[in-house]
Amino acid sequence: MKPPLLGKTLPEITEIVQTLSGRADQAIAISKWLYKKNEFNFDLIESISNTLRKSLDSSYSIGKYPPSKVTESKDKTRKYLFSNDTEQQFESVFMPSAKRNTLCISSQSGCRMGCKFCLTGKIGFKGNLSVLDIVNQFYSIPDYKDVNRLVIMGMGEPFDNFFEVKKAVEIFTSQWGLAFGASNITISTVGLLDPLKQFLENPFCNLAISLNNPISAERKELMPIENTNPISEVINLIKQSPLKKPLRLSFEYVALGGVNLYQQHAVGIIDQLKGVNCHLNIICWNSHNGSPYYTPSELELNSFISCLDKNGILASVRQSRGQDIGAACGQMAGNLLINNVCSM
Repeated sequence: MKPPLLGKTLPEITEIVQTLSGRADQAIAISKWLYKKNEFNFDLIESISNTLRKSLDSSYSIGKYPPSKVTESKDKTRKYLFSNDTEQQFESVFMPSAKRNTLCISSQSGCRMGCKFCLTGKIGFKGNLSVLDIVNQFYSIPDYKDVNRLVIMGMGEPFDNFFEVKKAVEIFTSQWGLAFGASNITISTVGLLDPLKQFLENPFCNLAISLNNPISAERKELMPIENTNPISEVINLIKQSPLKKPLRLSFEYVALGGVNLYQQHAVGIIDQLKGVNCHLNIICWNSHNGSPYYTPSELELNSFISCLDKNGILASVRQSRGQDIGAACGQMAGNLLINNVCSM
């Protein structure tokens, strides 16, 4: 099987071209052809020699592969199920709207973080995705030309696969790549401290932190990662190295009825986020089988938000999309894995 070209960065493509006796400057033409034009035929690269085109064709494949299943929600959200050559399953979700057409992509098959409210966590960790697998989720869907927002918050923990995700974002944002605006890409993380430090040294997109409970003992019950990567240390790191405009920082808060919406939780958030330039995205829990949680009542939610607003915390409720097809936040598990999860 020929190695794929999709997922290679400009330095990697340059090395390939030079190995095939081409010139380094031809690598830029190949990169732009691959990522800007999304072409899959080497013969269409008019700006390089016929000899180099034939060498590429005989030595490399494009590597792009289609989703194995497409499901459309009644709200027009589309969920794409992928299976790569190692039989890892993962999903991405396209959410069209009047102004924002968002593609939510995965960084892993499954997840090892084990957050109790998330269906993805229940299937366990099936492996990291390669750069090819990550960028292919964009380039292989028919909606790719309409996408103007990218969020890496599908299946998996992006900072648990930091270097592959970083390379994928480099391809998305570089002028030789897609040339997508860094401020239009967001990575969501539970807050792994070591990769977070690396990210903050040279941030390359927006950052979203999964908070979900400001009280450490309670957060440990919801998110086992709190035992080794406490949210207090995550926030301290961010205070020491705040994101600079146009990049934005947000915190994600999954609202669980009767669990994390009491006054002490609002007060805890107010104390922790004091002085942090950020936005709090509240996500009402999306139901899935076999879970003890429930979506909060309107009264419960409004009381919580009112307390935050009165104390200067900018918060809003994010509309859930694709709930009827298992495409909403916390519902993604891969269709071929769901039966096993639901029978547990």
